[in-house]
Amino acid sequence: MFDLYNGMYKSTCYCGPTYSDFCKNYWERSLFQRMRTLFNFSGLPEGGPGQVKWDKDAFLYGLFRCGFLVVFQSKTYGVVIQPGTPHGIGLQFQPTGMMVATPYFSFTRPLEIGTECAVLKLTPDYRGVWDIIEKYASELQLMDIAIRQSQINARFTYAFIAKNDQDANTIKALMERIANAEPGVIVNSKLIQSATDKTDIVPPWFQFDRDLSKNFILPELLEARRTTLTNFYHEIGVRTIPEKKERYISSEVNSYDSETYNRREVWNISLQESIETVNKMYNLNIQCNYVEPGGDINATEPFNFSTLATRGNNRSS
Repeated sequence: MFDLYNGMYKSTCYCGPTYSDFCKNYWERSLFQRMRTLFNFSGLPEGGPGQVKWDKDAFLYGLFRCGFLVVFQSKTYGVVIQPGTPHGIGLQFQPTGMMVATPYFSFTRPLEIGTECAVLKLTPDYRGVWDIIEKYASELQLMDIAIRQSQINARFTYAFIAKNDQDANTIKALMERIANAEPGVIVNSKLIQSATDKTDIVPPWFQFDRDLSKNFILPELLEARRTTLTNFYHEIGVRTIPEKKERYISSEVNSYDSETYNRREVWNISLQESIETVNKMYNLNIQCNYVEPGGDINATEPFNFSTLATRGNNRSS
């Protein structure tokens, strides 16, 4: 997989030759693109005299991948963001500095947090959220492999017996014509073998898995994949209906809403506190708000499923 940022944001994506590797890379990209819409950032520096523009794509990738970005004032580019490494141990065992070593900056010592740099954090533990993407990408990778195998197993399977290469080539051509949906194909009588009883004719093929319903689990696998995606949305704080029910009890949906809201609120607190620090230190006006599907982009209140509960009760009454 092409790495846009040359590994500077700890990208370890690799596009291998197998279907399994392809699935893993696909889901990592897909889940990250879904996750990056959780928050809307505004007020990022747009560039100007002595100031470089913050690339929003690099900003979001670094924030979700690393969990934090180092913000500092540079002589050449103005206020910039760069990946860094926590350094030092404070009184409460928190990092006291950030070591920045990139092609553009290579400081001989760590930048002191609070005086020489600020840290814009998504998570309070400097870990990022890529572990969530990695976990669900691995699960979905295995499901895609199972789904593909189930699709293959859903086909009728035939085996042919040929006396020689000529008969083998004839049978291959026969199957190609059948696969191309020809309504009828004429078979050479030489392909028919006589059994011990001359009144019976035994064709030179036999079929596997006549009752496909016994191993056709594709609908269940597709539903399991949908459930995994729903769990991923639940994990990152996206509003989803828990499961299909005839009725929802208010306490159940409120509890589910709280679970969905909880983890994203942790990220929101880290973002709001660190953004406030960055804005004060460097006279910026960066803002961050929740993005809710079909709602106000500035909405910050947790979602309530009470309307769904009411609808469920109405349907069952």
